[in-house]
Amino acid sequence: MSDAAVPTPQKKSPVAAIVIGLLAIAVVAVAATLGNKVRNLNGRVSNTEAQLAQSQAQAAQLQTQLDAAKTGSIKLQADLDKAKAECTKLMAQCGESMDKSTKLQLELNTTKAECATLMTKCDESMAGSVQLQAELKKAKAECAKMKTQCDMSMADCGKLEAQLKDSTAQVTDLQAKLDKAQADIAKLQPKPKK
Repeated sequence: MSDAAVPTPQKKSPVAAIVIGLLAIAVVAVAATLGNKVRNLNGRVSNTEAQLAQSQAQAAQLQTQLDAAKTGSIKLQADLDKAKAECTKLMAQCGESMDKSTKLQLELNTTKAECATLMTKCDESMAGSVQLQAELKKAKAECAKMKTQCDMSMADCGKLEAQLKDSTAQVTDLQAKLDKAQADIAKLQPKPKK
C-alpha cells in the first residue's frame, strides 16, 4: 500500500468536545430535575393515598354508626308500637271498668231506694247494700288502678316517641356525615389522565 491510500487521522474539533460536554451537563441537569419531580410526585401520591385510606376508615365507621342508629330506631319503633297496643288494651279495660262502676252505681241507687221504701226489711237490704258498697269500692279501686296504669302507659308512649325523634335525628346527622365523607373520598380519588 502506498502512503496516499492511508487516510490521515483527523483531529476532533474542540468546539465539538465543548458542545458534547455541555449536552452531557444538560442531560444530567434534566435527569436530576426530573428525578426531583418524580420524588415530589411520589410523596404527594403517598400523602393522597394516606388521606384516602383515612377517609375510607371514617366512612366505614360512620356507616357502622348509621347502621347501629337505624337498628336502635327500629327497636324503639317496635317498643313504641307495643306500648301503644298495651295502652289501647288498658284503655279498653278502663272503659269496661267504668261501665261496671256505672252499673254498680245504678244498682246501689236502686237498692237504696228499695231500702227507703222497705224499712221493715232493713237488715236484708242493709246486708245487700254493704255487699254492693264493697263491690263498688272494689270496682272503683280497680278503675283507679287501671287509670294509673293507663297514665303510666301514656307517659311511656311519650318517652318512646321522644326517643324515636332523637334516634331519627341521629340517623339524619350520621347520614349527612357519611355523605360528606363519601364526597371527601371522591375529591381525593385521583382524576383519570387524558
